[in-house]
Amino acid sequence: MKKSAIKLALILASMTSGWAMAAPDLSTTQAPLLTIENKIVLGRVESVYYQSIEALEGVPFVGKIDTGADTTSMHAEDIEVISNNPKYQGLSNEKLLQTIVDEYGGSASDWWLEEFDNEQRNFQGIVRFSVRHPYTGEKITLERPLTRTSVIRSRTSSTPIYRPVVTLPMTIAGKTVETEVNLTDRSGFSAPILIGKTFLANNAWVMAGYDYLQAQKDAQVIGRREVGSVDGVNVDVSLSLKNNYSILNAQNIQVNQKDGSVTFDLVGKDKESKSVTYPLVKMLSMGDNEYPMVYVTFKGEKEFEQPILVYLKDRSKNSTQLRLGLNTINQHFIIDTQAKNKLTKKKQSFKARMSDSPLVVSPVETLILDGHKLDAEPSFTVSTPLLKVASFEMIEAKGRDKVEYYLSNDLGNDEIIRKTILRKIKVGDTVRPVVDGEFIVGGKDVNVEFALEALDSDEGDQPYFVIGKKAKKSGVLVNTRSENLLDAYPVFTAGHIENATVEGLQFPVKLDTGADVSSMNALDIKQFEKDGKNMVTFTYANDMGMKQTFTREVVDVMRIKAKQGEKANVRPVVDMRVKLGDVEKTIRVNLQDRSRFHYSMILGKNFLKYGVVVSSDENFLLGNEIGSH
Repeated sequence: MKKSAIKLALILASMTSGWAMAAPDLSTTQAPLLTIENKIVLGRVESVYYQSIEALEGVPFVGKIDTGADTTSMHAEDIEVISNNPKYQGLSNEKLLQTIVDEYGGSASDWWLEEFDNEQRNFQGIVRFSVRHPYTGEKITLERPLTRTSVIRSRTSSTPIYRPVVTLPMTIAGKTVETEVNLTDRSGFSAPILIGKTFLANNAWVMAGYDYLQAQKDAQVIGRREVGSVDGVNVDVSLSLKNNYSILNAQNIQVNQKDGSVTFDLVGKDKESKSVTYPLVKMLSMGDNEYPMVYVTFKGEKEFEQPILVYLKDRSKNSTQLRLGLNTINQHFIIDTQAKNKLTKKKQSFKARMSDSPLVVSPVETLILDGHKLDAEPSFTVSTPLLKVASFEMIEAKGRDKVEYYLSNDLGNDEIIRKTILRKIKVGDTVRPVVDGEFIVGGKDVNVEFALEALDSDEGDQPYFVIGKKAKKSGVLVNTRSENLLDAYPVFTAGHIENATVEGLQFPVKLDTGADVSSMNALDIKQFEKDGKNMVTFTYANDMGMKQTFTREVVDVMRIKAKQGEKANVRPVVDMRVKLGDVEKTIRVNLQDRSRFHYSMILGKNFLKYGVVVSSDENFLLGNEIGSH
């Protein structure tokens, strides 16, 4: 394990009660960029720039970084492929691409993935296409030589999909790579660019546990409530830790699909209103409704001014006119839960704020309290750390009063907890007893004081912990770019292919930063109900001769969005114990027939987020391939 090559340290943040938490600090290195062995370390999402296209210079495009993708692809419109070679006369677009592939071995071979001499093969292909400016909606028409043809093998059809490949310089975190890019319609995906091995190989590692990793240290610190302006209209601003998209207050919305524009009344604070027209980016489907999405320029009073993507909706019944979602926050901000209106002051970066050693948490956390595992989340409103339980009972006793409540153990059985009340705090009409307990956070045992409160009727019956604003004197920062920052795990490099141990079976797996959830080969999938629970029986098998039948509870169902030309499919999800290197976790795994693939399992973000830094072009950095010497 190449730990010595990694310059990624841990921050140990102490709380007022002695509560210490550990979080990977990926904001400082000796080099200008975060690097390992002279290769940049990218997050799972980064800003991508087309610096060679004058009209798009300096404009960031969202790029998903995918170690599982052989090629890089980008969204393009009006794609046209022709050839100046007389032997291809009369052929264009997919027919031309298919003819070229068939001429040199057919779609079943992989010749088209290899380097070859275009002049020798004499394609004389030309590709014309358009890229739309995200802010203005203007189409920029480009023409590039055909580098090669990309062949996409479908999961659900024997007919492959053919795409033209051109070569474009792409820039991420200051690193420019002449990149082979296949052109396609990615309008149905959140990221218009998918960065694969044609950029990553020999140039970058990928840390799937972070978004916008390279920009993190320069992210601007903002408060839990802000003020600013959109198109000169003043707005009050709130933040969401649960929703991906930002929302802007708009009324009288009129979408003109013909010219790709949206006209609406932008309504700000104190009912200030302005009629505006913006280019339509796309329509966002949410349940039975569709909302237009546009780029608007959001400006803080001092040093922040950036275009942000929002969807338009009437928010006249809400206290704020602009709600920033995770996509916007990830790209630009770190949140100080105790502060307000920091955009009216001089810019403070995340790196500068870290000098005070605040507690850094993510929106999704897990803690162990008195031996009981609990979900945890930060709060913009709660001050004292808070445990929410189904109910509790305060009991008068000699000396000090006691309190009793229940928590579930590892077997799912409720255990009664009895504690001495240290003090009581009053919040509105409710009284919260304050107690203390032994926490395991970041791998350390610490004693923490916290209050108790009963769960609301709409919160279910599962206890969870609330990380209050005053959990530490120097403040609590929320870094939305990652999850489980309070968990203790080693940070280490790994290859694109590694040996993993899954429920006692050891075999090679593919490390795929583009996958949200891990997936494994499952045959003879049979779902049934037992004791009121949805169950599944399936057989795992691989081409090494391993075979084992499992019975598991179905904990979720995944609907996988299909590639163009394919059908979406539905997969049951189960919990499986997986070990890779020094990391061992129970994770969710979706079940599908992967028997046509050599690698019977992929590990996605839900495992890789625990400190795995992945190479797209090196294999078995943690040890030799099983069966090799």
